[in-house]
Amino acid sequence: MDRIQREKQFHDEEFERYDRRRLEPWYRVAAVHFDRFLESCVENARNRRVLEIGCGPGSVTLKLARVARHVTAIDLSDTAIRQARERAARAGITNAEFRVMNAEQLDFPANSFEFVCGRAILHHLDLRVALPALARTLSPSGRALFLEPLGHNPVINWYRRRTPELRTADEHPLLRSDLERARASFRKVEVKPAVLLSLAAGFLPDGAAFRVARSLLAGVDAVLVAVPGLRWLAWTSVWLFEDPRPVP
Repeated sequence: MDRIQREKQFHDEEFERYDRRRLEPWYRVAAVHFDRFLESCVENARNRRVLEIGCGPGSVTLKLARVARHVTAIDLSDTAIRQARERAARAGITNAEFRVMNAEQLDFPANSFEFVCGRAILHHLDLRVALPALARTLSPSGRALFLEPLGHNPVINWYRRRTPELRTADEHPLLRSDLERARASFRKVEVKPAVLLSLAAGFLPDGAAFRVARSLLAGVDAVLVAVPGLRWLAWTSVWLFEDPRPVP
């Protein structure tokens, strides 16, 4: 089984039995960060032609479709696309289409989209081919935003090694070297890391103590992620791409 088949099988099975309770404490910690990313995506999608890569069952797609001119949402998983179509139909969404597609082989004309976004998708892709495909698809004045895990923190990497069943065998949290790879396809690339020490709040049960700890540690994180030597140790990050370079 090759890499693409492994990814497809994993996500088909995951969306049929979706259960991420073991990650819920860490998602609680990052919820504010995730919400801000979603708000930014919705704002950037307003009145634009939008591509969502790795749409999953379509929960974000529906939010984008309410403000976008049109949304095309793709996923490698047939199960995810079926669920997304069903969800859109129940919601009465008419300006979104869903397609099973490999994000490394975007089947669209050049300059098709003014905004592209995705959550936790780039680290499943071969960026050597995915980023040029993205640059070709994005309009010259367009923008792309992605929410992605980072791969430099040794403690987080230890946890990943201890929980292989929660992830695919081929995924690769993004590294500093991926920043340089992205600059080969886009003239403007920005990475905004978040969530470092605040992960410790995830050991607390949901409640007042958790919220206080998360708030205090998030303040410390805001200082730490501004330090060049520490910012890449964060758990998650937002990647912004603009001004795509011409694709040969």
